[in-house]
Amino acid sequence: MAFDLSTTEVSIREIRLKSVNSFNGDLQTILSKTRDGSIKNCERCFSQNKTCLSMMVMDQISSIRNVTVVYHSPIGCGALIPRWTAFYSVLASEIGKKWNTNYVCTNINESDTVFGASKKLKETVQEAYNRYPSEAIFICTGCVTGIIGEDIDSVADEFSKKLPIPVIPVHCEGIKSKVWATGFDITDHIVLKHIVKAPEQKRNIINYRHFGFGEAVKPFINRVFKRFDVEPLYLYPNSTIEELSHISESLATVSCCGVVSTYLGNALEELYHVPYVKTVSPNGMKDFDTWIRDIAKILHKEEIAEDIIREEREKFLPKIEELKKQFEGKTAVIAAGPGFTYEVARVLGEIGITVLDAISWHHDSKYDDQKLPDTLTQFEKTQPDMKVSIIDLQNHELINIINKEKPDIYICRHEGTRPFVTKLGIPVVQLNDEFQMFGYEGLYNFARSIADLFNNKSLVENLKNHCKLPYTSWWLEQEHNKFYS
Repeated sequence: MAFDLSTTEVSIREIRLKSVNSFNGDLQTILSKTRDGSIKNCERCFSQNKTCLSMMVMDQISSIRNVTVVYHSPIGCGALIPRWTAFYSVLASEIGKKWNTNYVCTNINESDTVFGASKKLKETVQEAYNRYPSEAIFICTGCVTGIIGEDIDSVADEFSKKLPIPVIPVHCEGIKSKVWATGFDITDHIVLKHIVKAPEQKRNIINYRHFGFGEAVKPFINRVFKRFDVEPLYLYPNSTIEELSHISESLATVSCCGVVSTYLGNALEELYHVPYVKTVSPNGMKDFDTWIRDIAKILHKEEIAEDIIREEREKFLPKIEELKKQFEGKTAVIAAGPGFTYEVARVLGEIGITVLDAISWHHDSKYDDQKLPDTLTQFEKTQPDMKVSIIDLQNHELINIINKEKPDIYICRHEGTRPFVTKLGIPVVQLNDEFQMFGYEGLYNFARSIADLFNNKSLVENLKNHCKLPYTSWWLEQEHNKFYS
């Protein structure tokens, strides 16, 4: 793919990656339809909830330290700002740093919507600069500013010339795309366009694109990279503008999830020749081995990778094999973003748990290297009949599926799906931390958490006996795609 950094906006996933957010079938069918181009998105005549790509962008940008985010929108669009403030402040403190990122909202009202709000935006940017020492100011748009056509580019350009720091326009209206993962691409695009500099030298750095968790596991990751005489730069949480400006000089880019890293990793590889490790994420045993060998190959240090793999196997493989005995005949349903869903499905296979339905929020027909995601194709020969559902965070569809499948356990990524499933009496493991299954030790701890839930179901059984689901028996008898058009 040719990456064009001269444009202010990135193409949405529905166009660029042929992404869809609805499907009901099996793995073989979704792969076949993806390859021949016949996979089509279905509209829903009923939708219970939605996630906004603008929130994804705001979340990613606000994780950068020492910047100011000006949200050019009504105040209600910034409802999650207190959450990010609390989370990233704590995250920075855990590694002995100060976050020092600030939010300002222009609070667009009805009058602004009719007559325009450029004057208000200019006053807000100036006041933000006066109040908060920052390395950069990001002007982010909401749906209203997109609808009325606010010209944030000219305002950003004016202040970039006027102020000694970059003022960066970010076009992230929520109505732009129905696939909220487009927000990751928008963030990557503006970082590449406005912050990253052309390389002058190579640095002993590995770019590690991830979401924002994993502080408990990062010491182990840091030790692994130290064995190769390199350091990880985690993107974007707790990074700085100065650090981001040099990611074109890194030795490689790796990721916790292909969905979040496809734009940045492939763009750095194409534009600046920074190798992008495109293998599936280092979760569990098999893919940790593949991942670390691919990094070692880039660094020409293959022997070190084999030493690490041997040490991890000796330490954790016997413990994992012992735990597997408890999972014989057990089943699971998974629901997460597409990268994590298929990763978890493979990891569950390593500990002997059968996946009844791999549910994801959307489906990317390809990544930015124009290839099908490896996370999906890895099952083509081993589990072609694995059931696959794409439900776009719709809880009514999720509960419909789980009520029919009746798994022994439910594995999820997002907490909003958790309460409904527990009311069915099914134990839940939430993978809030993207590094929760990292390598052999992560798999062992993940398996232990599942075993603990199997051994104590009193909470979910009490919830099942005393709580009522908000869905009727009629709905639970329908197919989950009943409302697709």
